[in-house]
Amino acid sequence: MAWKKRKSRKYIPRNEFRRNLSKSAQAHYNYVFGETDTHYKSLGLTTHPRNDIPHYELTKNPNPNDKRTSFLQLKVLNTNKKYLPKAEKDWSFAKEDMPVVRHTIKKYKKSTNRKPKLWYEKKRKWNKKK
Repeated sequence: MAWKKRKSRKYIPRNEFRRNLSKSAQAHYNYVFGETDTHYKSLGLTTHPRNDIPHYELTKNPNPNDKRTSFLQLKVLNTNKKYLPKAEKDWSFAKEDMPVVRHTIKKYKKSTNRKPKLWYEKKRKWNKKK
């Protein structure tokens, strides 16, 4: 009998910008980097950063029609698909901003794929012969 292969990805990768129409996002745009069956994983974009959310000032606004300074919120949002209807065309991050975006996504992936604290010690106890 063959072993059943375990699903390793928590979400399907995406690379797009969408307007977040939820009440908490106040119709700001988001950079969507992942998709599950019911939700999108995204990073918020804003022109007026809040003090309670860590942010990074982008070198160039991802919106080609907007010249204002833009900020990337470094907190990952898990938003229902109904609030992020359609993807924007011709939006992209500047080359200088991509390392920060990739680092934030990688940090999120590492934190979600970790085992709980002391998991291996508990596993050893479970597998001890009685």
